[in-house]
Amino acid sequence: MSRFDKTTGTIVLDKAAKTAKVDLVIDTKSVSTGSATFNEHIQGEDFLDTAKYPTATFKSTKVVFEGDKPASIEGNLTLKGVTKPVTLKVTGFHAMPHPMMKKDAIGGNATVTVKRTDFNMGKYAPNVGDEVTIDISLEAVKQ
Repeated sequence: MSRFDKTTGTIVLDKAAKTAKVDLVIDTKSVSTGSATFNEHIQGEDFLDTAKYPTATFKSTKVVFEGDKPASIEGNLTLKGVTKPVTLKVTGFHAMPHPMMKKDAIGGNATVTVKRTDFNMGKYAPNVGDEVTIDISLEAVKQ
């Protein structure tokens, strides 16, 4: 399993109106596979091409609520300069005061599966799986 160690973003949530907006930026150079050699390989032109595309982004277009909680987040994912619509499935969501900061906070998890070939990263497909699952875990504290 690989991960990105540096991400930033903003979430605007209006619980009463049941609306939200999500903007995420991923530093693709922060990919962490557990192997420095493989990190360099993944950052190369055949895959993330981090020299040319140092960030990936997700920008929501619609958040669908079930009751008081978001259930899915529709938006545009940009990887390696290619933007495609995706729908994140929200698998966990909590809104409560942050226990240490004493400010309103939210925490959540979401997931989406994309095809590498859709984002010009299809080297070795189909011999190496084309589908990649992206799991997002986040914590946001009210500003």
